[in-house]
Amino acid sequence: MSSNLLRIGKGAKPWILASAGPTDKILKDSNGKLHSFSEILYQFYSSDAHMFMAGCLKEILDNPPRRFYALSLPLQEKARHLLVLELASKFCENAEALAAFALAFATQFYMDGLSPEEVWKKLAQYQTVEIVNFYRSIKRKGPNYIANLAGYPPLDLQGSQSKAVLLRSTRQLAGYLNLVAEYYMNLRELYNAYKHGFRVFPARHTDQTTRQESVTFTYIDRDAQAIAVSLDDNRVRELYDLCVGISQLLHLMLEWHRFRLKINKRTRLDAQLPVFGKSAYKDHTIRGLVFPTLMQIGDARKAKADEIAMQKSIEISKLPRGDVIAIDIDTEEILPYHSRDVSDIIKQAMDSHPGARLVFRRITPDGKVGQY
Repeated sequence: MSSNLLRIGKGAKPWILASAGPTDKILKDSNGKLHSFSEILYQFYSSDAHMFMAGCLKEILDNPPRRFYALSLPLQEKARHLLVLELASKFCENAEALAAFALAFATQFYMDGLSPEEVWKKLAQYQTVEIVNFYRSIKRKGPNYIANLAGYPPLDLQGSQSKAVLLRSTRQLAGYLNLVAEYYMNLRELYNAYKHGFRVFPARHTDQTTRQESVTFTYIDRDAQAIAVSLDDNRVRELYDLCVGISQLLHLMLEWHRFRLKINKRTRLDAQLPVFGKSAYKDHTIRGLVFPTLMQIGDARKAKADEIAMQKSIEISKLPRGDVIAIDIDTEEILPYHSRDVSDIIKQAMDSHPGARLVFRRITPDGKVGQY
């Protein structure tokens, strides 16, 4: 046995520290309670670092270092497969982070029902199925949902010029999210096979029409079936572009959400903020933006939910008085959950409809809905 292995643990300091040190002051308030997800993430998320990591993988693939050519040809082939696999994994990590951000931003409107600690627990315990549900449902989301996800102010409050800028951006963002969803749904099982048990084997595929070879992976899925995934050069380039694009998009979302959270009264102003789309990630001044407060946004959501509830009055009349229900204001549906415990309903609704714009209302004694 190596002497280095024998020395491990002798006189070593503990890995898990009793305190986070100065970082504690950033993560927690004066009472030792965690700040909200959004408050903390604004300070710690680094889009540049994530783009750098993806860039390193792409650089080695495009311009292998000298030592790469010193390897045998079979080993060069294995190394290239592994580099592509790492890039695919980096994309899946970024795609899951994007969906997790969406879940986190959605929860900021439920803070009267969930404490910051509960939100953090929810984020720490989220399941892959929630990410999958988020991407499966993204095609059905309209511009108002996409605008809210990006952190833009409500579209229906904007003047014609600012609304045109934001509406064009949300449409392009919707298309981009659909592309992310397509790649994620096709690669997530490969990613899981790589990260959990290394059930992945390198292969090669030749297109019968173009005769072009592509990097191919065969993995064993959870049903013990062999599945092959082919990634040609175009898809590998797209993976890199998506890694960069998602990192930039997350930075954009944080900028808008941070700006929006600072609004403490309804205001109209000119803002120089990055806008997703054709003028991608460059700062441009958008004039006459109308920003309501978060409380006013919440009131508008409740009004929309009450309007939906009136349309669904027959459905609601069949539910127990005093129970809390969840209303999706984008799909205009009442979710199939009801309970007197609001926290229970919030958690169930967020599990089944991750990132959705939900409003929670309690059924009143006269069969209508009101504050929970």
